[in-house]
Amino acid sequence: MGQVFDEIPGNLIPWILAQKLFWVATAPLAEDGHVNVSPKGCFDKTLNIIREERGADGKEPNARAVWYEDFTGSGVETISHLYENGRITMMFVAFEGPPQIIRLYGTGKVYEYGTPEYAKLLPSEQRQPGSRAAIWIDVHRVSTSCGFSIPFFEYKAPRIKLHKVAMTFEQNELDPPADDSAQEVAGFKLDKSMKAMWRIMNLKSIDGLPGLAYAFDSPEPLTNWKKDPKGIEYRAMKDDESVSKPKLSQVKARSEADAKPISPSPSSSKMDMAFGIAFGVLIGIFASRQWESRVLPMLCAYLQWS
Repeated sequence: MGQVFDEIPGNLIPWILAQKLFWVATAPLAEDGHVNVSPKGCFDKTLNIIREERGADGKEPNARAVWYEDFTGSGVETISHLYENGRITMMFVAFEGPPQIIRLYGTGKVYEYGTPEYAKLLPSEQRQPGSRAAIWIDVHRVSTSCGFSIPFFEYKAPRIKLHKVAMTFEQNELDPPADDSAQEVAGFKLDKSMKAMWRIMNLKSIDGLPGLAYAFDSPEPLTNWKKDPKGIEYRAMKDDESVSKPKLSQVKARSEADAKPISPSPSSSKMDMAFGIAFGVLIGIFASRQWESRVLPMLCAYLQWS
């Protein structure tokens, strides 16, 4: 059975922090506005839970607030919706082990890059490439549900592509590339700075609500990833984007099952025969009664008149 709490129970916190993926849902106030759901990958310390002080009983303390590092993307829906109304729901799902779904309902705040609040949560040595804001959520409702229908998935690895693209954009702020030397990823030329990209992509939501308001004008310099130890580590990493193929035996078994004609089982044939006999008997009884009650008297009357 699902449970509801007004704060995050301490015994659920380790499980939440162990998840590699979560979702956030937000919506504008307008009735015709677009509801948004965004997946968030947990890379390094992306997600953080603010615990209360441990009590004298020594139990895991509860929590009423969480925050996560928000990375640059082509959209800015979550930030726009939070600026307008603050409503947000986070969802965590178990893909291994016992089934579990946890939702955190709360009120969100946006701390953009370059603000004092952002710097307090994400000093330069902790910030990841492409980080544009810290999203703080004051939680007022927590619910759990069964998750019995969620399939099992095996975790492979975090994706590093966004980090690499973001490092290029941020490095362009410090070392502007020549027109003919800019990198390309999936046909997209990486010739702009990160702050320029924020101004181009993250000014408004798809419904026209204001998005980023400060980060692109911040005088705070972006990270020099050529010198940062994490930048060296990230550049050495590589995404494995290969798609695992099903085993030949599985493909063969599936093909044989699809090609095999469906034949009635002996038991179903017997049932069909019994049904046919019973139906015939009923028709016979009905016909005999009709003969006795209607057809025979009419025939006799006709013969007498003749």
